[in-house]
Amino acid sequence: MSNSKEYTFSETNDVATFFQGYAADFDSIYGHTKKRSRWDKFLDKYFRLSMRLRYELVLKYTSNAALKTILDVGCGGGVYCEALLNGGKIVTGLDIAQGMLELAEQKTKRYLAEGKVNYVYSGYLEHAFPQQFDAAVLVGFFDYIKTPLDIFKKLEKEITKELLMSFPKSGGLLGWQRKVRYRMRNCPLYYYSKSDLESLLTTMGWQNKAEIIDIDRDFFVRVKL
Repeated sequence: MSNSKEYTFSETNDVATFFQGYAADFDSIYGHTKKRSRWDKFLDKYFRLSMRLRYELVLKYTSNAALKTILDVGCGGGVYCEALLNGGKIVTGLDIAQGMLELAEQKTKRYLAEGKVNYVYSGYLEHAFPQQFDAAVLVGFFDYIKTPLDIFKKLEKEITKELLMSFPKSGGLLGWQRKVRYRMRNCPLYYYSKSDLESLLTTMGWQNKAEIIDIDRDFFVRVKL
């Protein structure tokens, strides 16, 4: 396990470098930065359906009034942070790309001034939080994680009520194309089958606490701790 954790750490810089250069383009998918071309809009409609579906699921489940403090791991440009803040939550966002955090801060500057959101520039495994959170959102995060169990074990200590997570599906032409594109930019990428997720959840003892939802090119996993 120690070797796998070291490997996870060793990939952090590659992922950070990738998203530092990709920040505006990635954030524009949600309509916040660069103007989307017709081709981009076509891709959004027909090939990025899972991005919309997982966003809707996060908002659905976090509407629970019992979930007041939310940790957004791999918060990116703050799309989820902004939506959660608009829903009255207290939010902490964490990301390894400074460019992404700058977008998030700009998007949520009113809430920053009110002390309702805090951003942490770090990898998740490298950062020790002094407090616990009601829920955690990890969307588009496990795509870049080689050893999910390391993350799960830390989450179990820091999150008290719910985990809301997405995992990209293995297989398919589009998945293969994405893997090639990311490899060309030296960014690691990992896919999951439903059996992979069931095995991970069973290892954690979460098999009876979890729901796996098939959403197009992703699996959405909700764990009630």
